[in-house]
Amino acid sequence: MGNKLSNAPVYYTVAQVQFNPVLDLDGYIPAIQSRMREVYFPDFKKEVFQRLDFPVLGTQQGQMVPPTLTTQSRYLFGDMLGRTVFLLESNALTLQTTAYDTFETFSKTLMAGLGILHSALRLDFVERIGLRYLDAVQPSKEGESLREFLVPEVQGLALRGQGTLQQSISETSLATSAGQLISRVVVRNGQLGLPMELSGAPLTIDPRFTQREGLHAIVDTDASFAHREAFDLPNVEVRLTALHDEIVTSFSGTVTDYARAAWA
Repeated sequence: MGNKLSNAPVYYTVAQVQFNPVLDLDGYIPAIQSRMREVYFPDFKKEVFQRLDFPVLGTQQGQMVPPTLTTQSRYLFGDMLGRTVFLLESNALTLQTTAYDTFETFSKTLMAGLGILHSALRLDFVERIGLRYLDAVQPSKEGESLREFLVPEVQGLALRGQGTLQQSISETSLATSAGQLISRVVVRNGQLGLPMELSGAPLTIDPRFTQREGLHAIVDTDASFAHREAFDLPNVEVRLTALHDEIVTSFSGTVTDYARAAWA
């Protein structure tokens, strides 16, 4: 994922920076939207949704405390093609794309959006930085097998040919020098899809991934750094790069030399 591949398997990429809550965000949106247009994110939408908040302690003086329903807003700043979008909430900026090029390009875009936000809001601290890649492993040649793309450790029982496969999941969680890393490999039959928590995002996936059906795997690699520290844009970039390096190492240990040659 560091060097650009001619047939790269990345089909969805997400990065998020969580910061101190800004409760009067509405008043800053016109200025932020104007600057987002300057960096080629002219599409704009406001979404209002409701969330159930459950109390940390379920009882108070022996009585059950009911959950509260809160109304929240988020703002979407998208590109013209509907392939890349910033999602802004009161305490987080998320960048999602289905048009991934290289990490350097992706990181530069995120830093530009975060810089616009900081200019308007004067952010105080960062709480969490996350980076997530979804890679599609889809055999395309006649006689090609998924076994040739994945190392045995993540294949589980999925590729033994017993019964009709519905779904197989392999998951590994690691504490690294850069932060927490979770690697999931999901093997299933049918059409490529998205995890439930990402399925509501309004992005178009490249048809070269969605037009195929059959046995495939999704390599879902999620790395995060969670620690409160003063907001500093260069430091955020350093943290993000460290997370990316861990993801590259994890992904390289999940796929085979055959896979790398097929994607080169």
